[in-house]
Amino acid sequence: MSAHPRNAIRHLTPELERSIEQNPLLSIDTFLIPSPYIRDAGIAKDYEHSFVWVQEGEILGYILVYSDPDQKCFLIYKLVTSPFVRGAGIGTALGGHMVASIPREASVYLYVWEKQADSLEFFLNKGFHLGESLVYRNLIFRHLWGQASEILFKRKEESEQGPDKREEIGRTRHDARKTIRFLSHMVDMLSLDNCGRIIEDINRETTSLVNTLNSFRDSMSRVHEVNITELILERIVPYVGGSSIPCELRLKLQKTNQVVLGNYVDVSRAFINIVANSLEAIAASNRETGIMEIKIGEDQGTPYVRFRDNGIGMDEKRLVRGPEGIPLFVGKSTKARNEGEGLGTVQIFSTFGPDNITVDARPNRGCTWKISFSKPLLQSDPWYTRLERRFLEATHLQQSRPLTASSGYQEIVSYIWQTRKIEILLFDVILHFSAHQNIRTIFRSIFGYLVGETPESQLKEYIEGLRVDRPVMKEWLLETSQRVRSRWILIHAAGEGKNLGDAMLKSYGQALDNVIIFTLNPRTGAFYATDRKLAEHLDFAPYLGAEREKLLRGEFIGDVNSTEKPIFLGVWSVDSEEDLLKKLILLREGARTLIKTGGVDRKKPLAFYQTTWIRHSRDINSDAITTFGEFAELPREELLRFSRDADDEVQGFILGRE
Repeated sequence: MSAHPRNAIRHLTPELERSIEQNPLLSIDTFLIPSPYIRDAGIAKDYEHSFVWVQEGEILGYILVYSDPDQKCFLIYKLVTSPFVRGAGIGTALGGHMVASIPREASVYLYVWEKQADSLEFFLNKGFHLGESLVYRNLIFRHLWGQASEILFKRKEESEQGPDKREEIGRTRHDARKTIRFLSHMVDMLSLDNCGRIIEDINRETTSLVNTLNSFRDSMSRVHEVNITELILERIVPYVGGSSIPCELRLKLQKTNQVVLGNYVDVSRAFINIVANSLEAIAASNRETGIMEIKIGEDQGTPYVRFRDNGIGMDEKRLVRGPEGIPLFVGKSTKARNEGEGLGTVQIFSTFGPDNITVDARPNRGCTWKISFSKPLLQSDPWYTRLERRFLEATHLQQSRPLTASSGYQEIVSYIWQTRKIEILLFDVILHFSAHQNIRTIFRSIFGYLVGETPESQLKEYIEGLRVDRPVMKEWLLETSQRVRSRWILIHAAGEGKNLGDAMLKSYGQALDNVIIFTLNPRTGAFYATDRKLAEHLDFAPYLGAEREKLLRGEFIGDVNSTEKPIFLGVWSVDSEEDLLKKLILLREGARTLIKTGGVDRKKPLAFYQTTWIRHSRDINSDAITTFGEFAELPREELLRFSRDADDEVQGFILGRE
């Protein structure tokens, strides 16, 4: 969303709250959360400090707050946004508006499930503090709290962030291209006579290029992470090895893949400064053998890097810390000849902060630096961590009543949206198996189970035989498949005789990062859909009650209501002029069906696939774009407007989407 009207935020009212309860987009995540009264039985729902985001008449998000009678303590009980606007800053704006509306000395708190690491990261970055844990229904929730004056929900408007980021990436591209051209010239100049000097220059410029790119990456990242093991092996070890000062380097890697919070360039520069000072101290000691030890370890869960040398050390008086916690030697040269201005030590302390640095030194015995770090909450593989969180939410946190014959329409619709969210999780779990198997084969096996064709025992045996880097993914695949199948059965039974086509199609729009393909029977409105990487349209044809030539294939991404992106429709073959007209009529029927039963807006753009097998001189025009409403109302004689001269058969086959 590019612009937000000033009047988008309104006070929550009981009427709006009832409207929210009927909105499936705002009730997809019906997560189990602790009772609002679990910490303070005296709080009550506070409509004055609860808000909704309304845009063009649609509620896109809300924040529900409870407070005590004295208005000194506020609980953020729910902060929810529509799946189609996540990442647009609406949640941040609602939180900021709420915090701005309460006294600065007031306390704000909330509970977050411990497995929702990205949510914890979000609130911690806003100024909240971690409190004690709470066990509620066998789940551990983290208490987050903060004073209103400390909490900063800042949302950058597009005008603030767009040009700056565009300028930044422009500068980065310019600098990177310049360095690459320079490297190319140096490679051309390389010869037997100058190889030593040129290769040294290439190494230096390569390091400069890496630093430029890492700096840009860090500036764009929401959370900055550094793999300090890789940094030391790639930057520090070569630096020590290339020094003219004889030194034995000892590495102790208690953690072989330690990732911490930090800025790559700043941490790298600080480490270089520490090592450079150590090398100078070793040289000044005139020892025959200089020793430098670097250790990566953990102390009671806190990662650290320790640098130790046997150089000239420092007098204990210089280690005394001033009122700001900074030792007296910082900002003054640590070299024996008092060369330099001590800028390196200033950079070290400004990077890590005095509370995270311990320096111990003795004259003529050496110096030890110990740098402590914070762990990122999203550790190791962020993709896997988020997938794990989604799986745990679906299996442990999601709370919804099973559907019955007496379930109301809105209840069924909400259940469908929740089910689609689990289906999309299933798509992404299957994609994780792509390193060792054909994921389309896996999907066909899973789909056979979902439609009742494959018994569960056979599916279990099949999944057990799959190869995957993380064995737990097999459990996720089976359990998620079982959950989706049971939900499909309940939806089919409860939805008998009800027009649920609107929710059935639009609910796939939650997959904002997945291109959704579907195969549609225009006569009945029945369809099946999945991620484009997992199947071909033809995989669904046997299950839709019609032969292929009477089915349509389609594709879309994101919100079906959005008029920014089209839905694609197409056929598999065109055999003659008569067949061309039949296929255009079939496409028109499909457009009408999606409007009537799928709830597609008549203004929604409609585009056409390239036909796969073209055996006629004319074909459907895949360059044409219209709207569903216009195409659905076209008389028979005008349908041929959407045809054109065809490519030859071979070219048409190559260009086909399948």
